[in-house]
Amino acid sequence: MKKFKGYIQVYTGEGKGKTTCAVGLTIRAVGARLKVAFFQFFKPDTSSEVNILKSFYPQVYYKNFGKGGFVKNKIDSEIKKLILEGWEETKKLVNSKSYNIIVLDEIIYALNWGIIELKEFLKILQNKPEELEIIITGRSAPDKLIEIADLVTEMKKVKHYYEKGVKARKGIER
Repeated sequence: MKKFKGYIQVYTGEGKGKTTCAVGLTIRAVGARLKVAFFQFFKPDTSSEVNILKSFYPQVYYKNFGKGGFVKNKIDSEIKKLILEGWEETKKLVNSKSYNIIVLDEIIYALNWGIIELKEFLKILQNKPEELEIIITGRSAPDKLIEIADLVTEMKKVKHYYEKGVKARKGIER
């Protein structure tokens, strides 16, 4: 069997679909019998994709590092502690060689808000095992992250029904 070559993928931008891409890639990986660690940062674990991701255990190891509702520019000590716990576990898993893919959903906020030091994050990415794929999602990816990534997709919002007052719908946005 040919050795798996891992890359760094970033899904960023103001448009909808970053987490959806990560979930879709995870399902594709499950179909190929790859092992995935899927970490969600900031978000609560109440979104509908969580049910399906957890159902793939042990092929998919899902863990949440968020609480309540989605955080917008308010970082209390509890959420900061959760994010740092997730980062510590991420660093261990990167070097464990236990997974083919690690998904870091919404971790970009932790970089932009200084919870996780960008320099350390980039060093971990640059020194990852060659066979490990890392998927990173979140708005406003830092330029230095974009530089070292192998694939960057920017989701551009052209129009969104949220602007007309449509709330997040179960099974569609949550």
